[in-house]
Amino acid sequence: METSISIAVVVVTRSQSFFQTGVSVINDIKTDVFHRVFVDAEWPCGQDDLVEDSVYAEAREKAIRFLSSRKDRLTLLVVQSSTLERVAGKLIALREWTEGGFQVGMAFVDFSDSDFAAMSIDDFDRALADFYATLGDASIPAFQSSFSTVVFQRPGFARIQYHPMNYIRCVMPQEREVLQTRLLCLWMDFFEMSYANQRVKPGAARRPKSALAEILAAFLTERAGSNWLMFYYTGSVVSTLINALENCCQNVGAAVLRGPNEHSLACGAMANWQLYSKPFVIVVTSGMIDEFKGTLANLREARAKGFIVCAEQRLNSWFAFQATITPDEDSREVVKARRLPCVYMDDPERLAEDLQIAATLYDAGEGPVVLLATRAVMDVSGPIEACLPPAHNLTGPFATAEGDPPELTAVMDLLNNGPDKVLWQCGPMEDDELELVLDISDRAGVALTDSLAYPGSIPKFRNGERNANFLGTLGVYAFSERVYRFLHTDGRINPPNEQCLFFVKSKISQIATPFTEAKLGRSFDIVQVTQNPAHISPFTDHPLVMDSRAFLQAVDRRLDVDPARRQRRIEAMSALCDTPSDIISKLPAAPMSPNYFFHQFSRLIESLIVADGYDYTGVYDVGRCGISAVRNVPRTRRGFSGWYGRALMGDALLATMSLAHTCPTDLIAFVGDGARAMVPDVLPSMAENILAQAPLGDKTITIFTFFNGGLSAINTYQELVLFNRTSRQMRLVNIAAEEWEENICGLKVVSRTVDAFDAQMLKCALLERGRLNLFNVNLSHNNEGDGLSLASAKGWQRDGAFAKQPALRSRLNAAGAEVRGLTEEFGI
Repeated sequence: METSISIAVVVVTRSQSFFQTGVSVINDIKTDVFHRVFVDAEWPCGQDDLVEDSVYAEAREKAIRFLSSRKDRLTLLVVQSSTLERVAGKLIALREWTEGGFQVGMAFVDFSDSDFAAMSIDDFDRALADFYATLGDASIPAFQSSFSTVVFQRPGFARIQYHPMNYIRCVMPQEREVLQTRLLCLWMDFFEMSYANQRVKPGAARRPKSALAEILAAFLTERAGSNWLMFYYTGSVVSTLINALENCCQNVGAAVLRGPNEHSLACGAMANWQLYSKPFVIVVTSGMIDEFKGTLANLREARAKGFIVCAEQRLNSWFAFQATITPDEDSREVVKARRLPCVYMDDPERLAEDLQIAATLYDAGEGPVVLLATRAVMDVSGPIEACLPPAHNLTGPFATAEGDPPELTAVMDLLNNGPDKVLWQCGPMEDDELELVLDISDRAGVALTDSLAYPGSIPKFRNGERNANFLGTLGVYAFSERVYRFLHTDGRINPPNEQCLFFVKSKISQIATPFTEAKLGRSFDIVQVTQNPAHISPFTDHPLVMDSRAFLQAVDRRLDVDPARRQRRIEAMSALCDTPSDIISKLPAAPMSPNYFFHQFSRLIESLIVADGYDYTGVYDVGRCGISAVRNVPRTRRGFSGWYGRALMGDALLATMSLAHTCPTDLIAFVGDGARAMVPDVLPSMAENILAQAPLGDKTITIFTFFNGGLSAINTYQELVLFNRTSRQMRLVNIAAEEWEENICGLKVVSRTVDAFDAQMLKCALLERGRLNLFNVNLSHNNEGDGLSLASAKGWQRDGAFAKQPALRSRLNAAGAEVRGLTEEFGI
């Protein structure tokens, strides 16, 4: 097809040699296609002799042969200036007197001068976006794409590299023959992809349309406003759907986050649902339903609300590439086995009906809805009338009975008139629920714990104030020493008539306590509060099937604890010392023991909370050091635990990428070397999210990776429980990490190896704003304490003498004096 048009070729450079080489290349391949060439430049236009080179000669011959076969007649306007702003001014002026107008085609930008050395890829992208926006405002049509603009940069090392959004990146060649051949290839690639392709038109790219994207976005916006998330990992089949959904998110202000693999997307969705109740949509390409791994089951267990869109092939395709529904397999059965709702969408005519089914399944609250959608369905772009259920008609999976259940009377009698030791373990509490729990515990003298699955559900500090009733963590691992001493006397569990356990908003799964089912049934008086009747355990003595908020409100109304009983309960808590009894937590040996590091770090964090108002969100990966962090480091709010559900190593680390953007506080992640080895490096994806979503501002992210060369939790199980020696299956090989410091995407990134505890360094790192700390901490392995086994609770280092100390409540409340002592000792 013949094309006749005037094209402006833009050249931005301060180098006459670079400009002249480009003009010479155009003249060298000039055929009837380029029948006229005009030049507007800062230097007189002459003919430079091009360097003889076999590769250039071959490229020139092929270019002329291709152009000679074309009937196009193009007038070239070569416009040069030293800056993008000046060349834009020239183009705007040129439009005024150019008869018939023109369009801007290829742009060659020379940023190889040393003045541009400090500019990043993102800086170049923004400069070019501004340049094309200026042309658009002046109604000058232009090809604005990555293949129509090339930027030449100076050679040099850059720690961060990524694909530009608005240009092709080239390093300025030192050899003239390489430059001339490169310029020729770039020009011919542009010509072939634009003027030889009639589907490509100048101007801004069309905004992609997708009915599926628009309806899902509108549905989630109706349910959550802008408080929902989009996650994706690209693929050819889903790329248009992703672009359309990104545009929808931009319109409503919903965040769009990525990760290094599909699994990381599920981890981010899981953490944000647990901590902030953010619904989500995840988009992945064909065959990737299996890449979510066990986190898919965790999302189901958490009853997370969202959509997982997976591309799928047509059922009548014969063993289609990456299909998961074929004559040999059916991924829908896998999804069904996980009890996840699923809709297969292959008929564009049924799109509205399928979306109605999906929306109803979403509102049922049984976990994320998996949408297996074919290309034909994802490509539907016209308006679709889908009658989705309105938000005000939502119904949960479990009905709540009106009024208090009759079983509550016996429970209230236990609380008001029962034993002197009452302990509550609370599941994930909403803010108003937490305030009720804290008030009830103070009025009733109830001891409080959080859990390994929900660390911080009851924080040690609330709004900077010490929660005197908080004893620590109760779990299969990480159970606190104070909790153990509260429930035991001389190493034996207290009789059921002397204490009772409340599990609120809990199904009392195995992760909740270190006790066997038999021991729970035989040795404890247990109250359980859950909304799901199927979650009432066989060892529960007082089951309450009711909403946790309704339970707390009922307790608040009916609470009537005698002051003397309350005082005895307070004294039972106050008699428990809040400092570790083991020796090695006080011993600064090399390499450091986990006990020592976490004891020192917990004291540092506590001093920062009280003295500096420090607030953070904790992230705890699966492994010994995650256990130690849960057990020792004081919390100010709920954190995210990789131990939830399947206890998947690496999930918590992967979740830090999205939590870095969504959590309202600083973030501290505790990751072992085993978990770190399971997943990709999170820094590149974190940087990409910053580029797309905006810098993290004054937030500081700290990722501790603890190296001891082994899978410590399993090693302790072998040595302490089974009395076996260590073996190869627990060994890890770690390569020493490079230490460096650099500004990446507006974030100060500091990579350090920590061999000894340095309170001053860590304090500065935690309090400095807009910083990402990557701290690799070298530790030893040991089997001593930190709640790894009940067997360690009675070791020689924990002789129980501290349990006989007098009441310490007054000392626990004297937080200011404690902080002064810590500050003097640390010298900070």
